[in-house]
Amino acid sequence: MTKYDIHRPSFSATTTDDWEFPTEQDFPTDDLSAVADHFLLSASGFDDPDQFEDLQLPVVNSQGYLSNNGLWAARSGPYSVERIADIDPETKAEVLDLIDDLGTENFDTFEDVVVTEPEWGATTGSQPADSAGGVVDSAIDAAEASHSPGGAVVGLGFLLVAAAVVNDRRG
Repeated sequence: MTKYDIHRPSFSATTTDDWEFPTEQDFPTDDLSAVADHFLLSASGFDDPDQFEDLQLPVVNSQGYLSNNGLWAARSGPYSVERIADIDPETKAEVLDLIDDLGTENFDTFEDVVVTEPEWGATTGSQPADSAGGVVDSAIDAAEASHSPGGAVVGLGFLLVAAAVVNDRRG
């Protein structure tokens, strides 16, 4: 298992612009220690990393802005902490906490989608999540589903109006 160092990056501002995973050529310097400041993890330290490939989880763009979308990419996605195969569970938990801290400290909307353990437990009765999302063993069957007559009337009314608009536009 690779031993990763965790780092709280410095940044000059924040951004919610689209995120693109950076390459070494995206940075205006050859100094890897300066480039490393844009990342959360390093396999060879942050003061003098051995190579660019040792750096994991970029969250600060090449202009020095902490990226909301970069934080989400580091949290879940194809280049996330979840996809690092040789990370120990303690380091993984620490970096997830750091991502959440950076997100909630710097972006008002970040905390709106972060679910804490107490919130998960209160909502699900502490049932575990399944791999496809949702909660294990919480499916309802047809007998448990409820339909309201008011909801059906509203839905039917919407369909009638939508059909009338489509027919009117057809001519």
